[in-house]
Amino acid sequence: MSIRVTGGAAWLALIIAAAIPALEMVGIYQIAQRVGWGWTFVWLIAAIWAGAALIRAQHSGLPARLKQALARGENPFDEVWASGRRLLAGVLLILPGAGSDLLALLLLLWPTARTPSPIPPAAASRGEAEAIEGEFRREE
Repeated sequence: MSIRVTGGAAWLALIIAAAIPALEMVGIYQIAQRVGWGWTFVWLIAAIWAGAALIRAQHSGLPARLKQALARGENPFDEVWASGRRLLAGVLLILPGAGSDLLALLLLLWPTARTPSPIPPAAASRGEAEAIEGEFRREE
């Protein structure tokens, strides 16, 4: 199965894909003219370093955070969603430019709403489940 893209949509996608890096370069040039090339270079290196650290932290810590969310009785999808946002923010920080850094900052500052779990946290932490109490005997 293949997806067929019409000529107009393909050209529009190509123009957008070329315009974004061009706008980022113009933005970097404008910032460098105002604050100096040295500080601009420091900002770009710091953003790349922060993005790499963010990606590394998301890669290594997700399984532990999922286990903690399950132990607290929370929905693990919330943690996956938040981790995905932080991972995308890390990728955007690695891309040079003020626009991508601003989008990364918005993703990092986006408030998270925890959805309730179907299992109450008290029951999940005690290991209780709905069980039928009573006596039984084994028949062989």
